[in-house]
Amino acid sequence: MSAQKTDKIIAIPVKAQVKTFLEHKDNLGKGPHEIRKDHWLGELITAVFSFHPLSEAEVPAEYFPEKTVKLPTIEVIPKFRVNRELLTDEHLNKVGMTLEVMFKHALIYYARGRMTLLKSEQGAVKCFYKEYGIDADHYDTSAAFKVVNRSKDEKKAEQATK
Repeated sequence: MSAQKTDKIIAIPVKAQVKTFLEHKDNLGKGPHEIRKDHWLGELITAVFSFHPLSEAEVPAEYFPEKTVKLPTIEVIPKFRVNRELLTDEHLNKVGMTLEVMFKHALIYYARGRMTLLKSEQGAVKCFYKEYGIDADHYDTSAAFKVVNRSKDEKKAEQATK
């Protein structure tokens, strides 16, 4: 990679399972990724980078700067103007947090779709892990089951109030 492109790379800290999911061939693929502003990730980056930082109390402890230096990163090369002088680790951490939410949504909807065939949450979650190459050491399957169950419980509660 040329020195000029390397200077433009923005490394976004994400949890290992999120990196594996995003680097799957059906998602972003292996990086660094040239991202245009109208790409879903370009839109997300633009929204997060243009927003003022949250207070520390609103940020999960695992996204504090001293913790995120240990996380793997995905590398992106924005094909749009980013004012790097105003870019902070906090901005990058917020993008990572948002990508983790997107990962959980993908897990939920994948599991819901698979459950129409398998009738098994565990089977659906295991299929998701296999499909995207997620390592159970990076994201415990019991945590994944909780995410899927929580969404199912919320959906039931919502339907009960209608």
